[in-house]
Amino acid sequence: MHWPHARIRRARNLETQERVAAARRDNPESEQWLGLLEAALGENENGAVWEAAVPSPRPAAERPVKAPLLSDVQMTVDGRAARGWVRRLLTLAHPGNARRIDGMALLEAAVCHDDERLDALARAGGMEAPALRVVAQMAALPLLQACTRRLAGELPPSWWEGYCPMCGAWPVVAEYTGLERKRRLRCGRCGTGWAIPVLRCVFCDETWHENLGYFTPEAGEQTHKIEVCDTCKGYVKGFTTVRALPPWAILLDDLATVPLDVVALERGYRRPDRPGYALRAEVVEVGGGRWSLEGWFR
Repeated sequence: MHWPHARIRRARNLETQERVAAARRDNPESEQWLGLLEAALGENENGAVWEAAVPSPRPAAERPVKAPLLSDVQMTVDGRAARGWVRRLLTLAHPGNARRIDGMALLEAAVCHDDERLDALARAGGMEAPALRVVAQMAALPLLQACTRRLAGELPPSWWEGYCPMCGAWPVVAEYTGLERKRRLRCGRCGTGWAIPVLRCVFCDETWHENLGYFTPEAGEQTHKIEVCDTCKGYVKGFTTVRALPPWAILLDDLATVPLDVVALERGYRRPDRPGYALRAEVVEVGGGRWSLEGWFR
């Protein structure tokens, strides 16, 4: 793939390289998305920059019971590094508009999963909103996964909600690992995993077994399935694995199983458009202030 900017990092991890190459071979139609993900996985290995921005979470006693760990926190990033990273990613996706969108504003909106703010940035920068949303989530990946590496021990020991206890996003997959095949949800943004009962809808909390089910795309398939809820018409993909997926592999496996999404959509099931929890977080520059959508410090 041609890289428009020489400073784009590519993942050094050999297994990551092999998985990306396999995804590129098997899904040539997803080349642009894979280019963005490959860049994000490479940047994710630049841990020092992003781990320095990991915030101190609010004490559990001050945090609402259902609030994710990153709710109402302030992340202080190296502004030059963060802006440079976002600009490189934008250059991959839309070279002519890379300098028309402020990187700090985009990063904060992405962390908060705020599509309205992202759409406003897209209009201001002359980009298509869906394309900028994808760029934004890739841009936030190194920061969010650094938070998981540093703050995993701060997560509550049990979490009943279907959305991520770290960043508030809905899970990408449900994992069934080991001999016990316990159900564990995985976030594609930050990589966090959390346990949830088998007979419970991720999205609407339905527990009546007659409204919950699953189906597989092919006879005899035992490792992949689609879990569905007839109450809210939501679905999540289920994977049976020997061990938990590493955070960098979750989105790659999500791409590799797009046929499952197609089957679910054809049968009338959907993933929610909005995140599970409206995360309120601020991204500020070292020694600076918060960058507002209008582009002024305050």
